[in-house]
Amino acid sequence: MAERVTFVSERPSGNIELEGLLSLPDKGGESPGVVLCHPHPAGGGGMTVGLLETMEFRMNKAGLAVLRFNFGGVGGSGGTFTDGLEEPGDVAGAYDFLSSRSEVDSADVGISGWSFGAWMCLLALAEGLGARACVAIAPPLMLYDWNPYATLVAASPVARHYIIGANDQFCPLDFLEAFVREASGGQEQDIMVMPSTDHYLMGREDMVAELVIEDLNK
Repeated sequence: MAERVTFVSERPSGNIELEGLLSLPDKGGESPGVVLCHPHPAGGGGMTVGLLETMEFRMNKAGLAVLRFNFGGVGGSGGTFTDGLEEPGDVAGAYDFLSSRSEVDSADVGISGWSFGAWMCLLALAEGLGARACVAIAPPLMLYDWNPYATLVAASPVARHYIIGANDQFCPLDFLEAFVREASGGQEQDIMVMPSTDHYLMGREDMVAELVIEDLNK
């Protein structure tokens, strides 16, 4: 059963309170953790989308603590949605909250997001967020000007991993490969292309979850 939690995001425009769902594995002691970031709310994105729920279930079974949360202005979270301007700070707030929990190993907390959430994870790294690893699922690079941020992402010491569908409408493989070349910074980078699926990864939720767990454990 997930616990409803609230925590603070220290945005440049002022602190806001975000809502989240924290789920812990059955085992006792400190667990590794992961923050999950949701897709764009204009397309129905929020912390309860099916892919994130499946990821949480699989990750708990694998012994990970999981924090899903709503970005500012989404659901019951305070503040306003800024379409990427201040949401990287929300990722940092979620990371800090999960890392502070006594049930979680603060040295072993990763971040992962789908679509808009993946892009926010990468921008959080560009702003200096530290994490065990980052797994970006289908970052919608066609929809954003990523060039100004690639060198900033490259400066992050955090290992990055990418998962996309072979027919992704918003993150074609050539776009992702171009971004990865610019944003590698000599760090570990790998791209997993899932055949016969697109940006929405319908029917591939369990497979995506297992791939993310594998990447976080590398």
